[in-house]
Amino acid sequence: MKSEIYQKAKTIKILEKGFTLVETVLALGIVATVMVTLMALLPTGMDIMKEAGTNTVGARIANQLVSEIQLSDYEKIQQWNGKEYYFDDMGTQLIKNDEESKFRRIYTARIEVDEKNPELPGKKENKYLRRVVVKVAGYIGGAEPDFTDPPTDGDQTKKIKKDYRSYWTYIVDTKKDSRD
Repeated sequence: MKSEIYQKAKTIKILEKGFTLVETVLALGIVATVMVTLMALLPTGMDIMKEAGTNTVGARIANQLVSEIQLSDYEKIQQWNGKEYYFDDMGTQLIKNDEESKFRRIYTARIEVDEKNPELPGKKENKYLRRVVVKVAGYIGGAEPDFTDPPTDGDQTKKIKKDYRSYWTYIVDTKKDSRD
């Protein structure tokens, strides 16, 4: 009698191990739902990561070019206007005429120096100050980037998609007396 009860108890324990078909299907359904949701977030995450990398490299390029302009002579600052420079994916400057650099070029930067001296609030035109804009664009396919400003249609609040990012600063002639 004892051995018969012992055998039944052992059989019940064996049957209690493992999952039922219903439990397995529910677990797979939950896992599939979570995986589909996570997979849907991947493209968004990749776009955000690409945008962050582009912003970082663009800021580095602009900082490098502005530093070079600041080190140049203030009277010759206009010579920088309209110059273009080429960079790889890490923001390292490339030589324009190098044939290999055409395949490595990722970013193009153009420098624009305002011809007129800017007006500051509460003061007349400042002749010892120049506005410098560095426009950085990604190199897309075989097309050269378009650095022209898109029309605003008179609405200043409207956001307009451009092919480039602008970084600007003012360059000051520190050799002149600011009391003029």
